[in-house]
Amino acid sequence: MKQKTVTLQIAVSLLGTIIGAGIFGLPAVFSRTGILGGTLIFTAILLIVVILNNLYIDVIYAVRGNHRLPGYVEKIYGRKAYWVAITSMLAKIAGTLLAYVILGGTFLHMLALGLHWNYPSWFWTIIFWGVGSLIVFYGVNAVCKIQGELTLLLIGFMLFTGLILFPFINWSSIAHISIDGFVGSIGIIFFSVSALAVLPDLKDIALKEQNQFRIGATWATLGAGALSWIFGVVIASVHPHVNSVADIQKAFPQIFWWLIPLIGLLAVGTSFLTFTQAFKNLLHVDLKIRRTPAWIIAVVAPIMLFALVSQDFLKTIGFVGGVVTAFNGLLICFMAYKINQRKGSALWLNHINGSSQKSSRAYLNVWRKVPVPVAIVLTLIIIEHLITTFHL
Repeated sequence: MKQKTVTLQIAVSLLGTIIGAGIFGLPAVFSRTGILGGTLIFTAILLIVVILNNLYIDVIYAVRGNHRLPGYVEKIYGRKAYWVAITSMLAKIAGTLLAYVILGGTFLHMLALGLHWNYPSWFWTIIFWGVGSLIVFYGVNAVCKIQGELTLLLIGFMLFTGLILFPFINWSSIAHISIDGFVGSIGIIFFSVSALAVLPDLKDIALKEQNQFRIGATWATLGAGALSWIFGVVIASVHPHVNSVADIQKAFPQIFWWLIPLIGLLAVGTSFLTFTQAFKNLLHVDLKIRRTPAWIIAVVAPIMLFALVSQDFLKTIGFVGGVVTAFNGLLICFMAYKINQRKGSALWLNHINGSSQKSSRAYLNVWRKVPVPVAIVLTLIIIEHLITTFHL
């Protein structure tokens, strides 16, 4: 009974973390790639994320103490590698915050247009950023307490989307594949279905129940993937020309003009607050920067990136997912490969139901080699996105 409770707690916690702002990029992915093409690539990325989760859990249980990704990298590869990992982690948080700022401003702009307030999109982006930054400075705890309820609201909205738009699905578009649309789409999917950063925190729930940790994480990833797939596919099949977040609104009947921006704003708003708080804490606790300067850096970084780097939500999450998240996955592969060569590693494979000792050894030998092909795939994804982004 206790094991089932642990599995459920892990699954619910991780499901709520995975489902977030990234889902609003998926309709554009399926519009670009075609429903069948997008489904194939979505399934492949989801499988890679499930494997990465389990490789990371190998690392988490092999290294003593509680750490985050840079801490594990330092323990296994030393101080120089730590700074590579901390740089990657800072880039992931800053890039994610930039995506939230862009998306929050987009949703405010959509609501404003519905109310006939014709101010430019950048104006609403600054409003979203400014209000969120002040809340982080004066206290974010009250807002974070309702994160779980807002996640349930977002899941309900995804199911409602499938229900209300089901009669309008264009079934003739289901078998379509567009190879050209694959470029840039992999990163968006990666951003949408991965939550590697929170796995170390879930060890506090799992404790010694490593197998339940793996089962819960796998079910959460697959469940979040299924919900996200339904949301993206249904909208793209009803309105096959989704090129931006604002286009999602066109798939719904006019009476629901407020639905996408309102639900999206609630979801993105809380995510922005919690990520900004996490960014501030990382700067203050890990890098020993004083509280006020840490807050200034945490809140100024996304708006500076918005002004100087990108104002495009899809390109931003494509880069963060396809380069930064993939690079973090590469670090996990390197660590997992090293620790799984040790004697006594990956003992969880011995507990697979119905497996003999010989079968367990075979599973172990295969699992020890898994980081290599995964690392190769991640490297190719990173190269593809760098070439696409910088036109190399």
